[in-house]
Amino acid sequence: MTTVQTMREPKAKRVTDAQPLIEPDEPEESLQEWYRRWCHEVNEREKREGVFDVEPPTMEEIVAICKEVRAERYAKKQKDAAGR
Repeated sequence: MTTVQTMREPKAKRVTDAQPLIEPDEPEESLQEWYRRWCHEVNEREKREGVFDVEPPTMEEIVAICKEVRAERYAKKQKDAAGR
C-alpha cells in the first residue's frame, strides 16, 4: 500500500490481482437454470395476467388498411379542392 492510499483510507486492505473485488453471496446460476427460472416466471405471469401474444397483421390486412387510409385522404383532398 502506498503512502497516498494509506492517507486516504487508513484501514483499507491491499487488493491483489488474484483476489476478487466482489465476492458473490450465492453461486452463479447456469444459463440453463436461468432459462428455466425465466420460463417459470413467464408462465406464472401469464396465469395471473393472461396471454398478451397478438398475431401480427397479415399482408392482406395491411393492404386493406393502406387502401382505406388512402381513400380517406383522397376524399378529403377532393372535398378541400371542391370547397375552394
